[in-house]
Amino acid sequence: MNRYQFEDSISAYLDNDLIISDRKLFEEYMNKNIDAKNLVDDIRSTLKSTKNFSNIKASKDFMPNLFKRIQFEKNRPVKKIIEKPSKSLFGFTPLYATLMSILVISFISIGINMWPQSILMDNSASAFTGDINPPNLNIKDINIKSQPQVLVSKEAKSDSSDTTIINKKNFRLNSKVQLVKDRK
Repeated sequence: MNRYQFEDSISAYLDNDLIISDRKLFEEYMNKNIDAKNLVDDIRSTLKSTKNFSNIKASKDFMPNLFKRIQFEKNRPVKKIIEKPSKSLFGFTPLYATLMSILVISFISIGINMWPQSILMDNSASAFTGDINPPNLNIKDINIKSQPQVLVSKEAKSDSSDTTIINKKNFRLNSKVQLVKDRK
């Protein structure tokens, strides 16, 4: 017998409704487990204490009135709740929809006003209205002296930000480093 079978048969044991074989199994389980015996003793004491309660007297009309009330509640017409179609915009009542739209509009306008103007202007494409074809120039027309001379310093000749220049040094560590597989 396990605990669940024991708990299911407590009431039958106390009412003396168990057959002899089940009663022996019940008592064996109860004698092996102290908690089970305490549980049966507690239930017995509860049953004894409820038998000592005094009877409560009710009026003669109590039961007929109770049955009448039960019948009335059963047959009582149910108020049908008719839901009116709700006036809502995207799940909001008109008041809350108005407040939400004001908040969204103010959020967008504040965001646009706080955004730097230089970023807004950079996104616009500049329009080129001039002639795309270069002018036809003769070499004779170009006066070398009329053009300003550009002076370049020694530091400007080499660009430190130029990443196309490969300044890699090849290190030869064959004689200095010995790998595990390269045992000598």
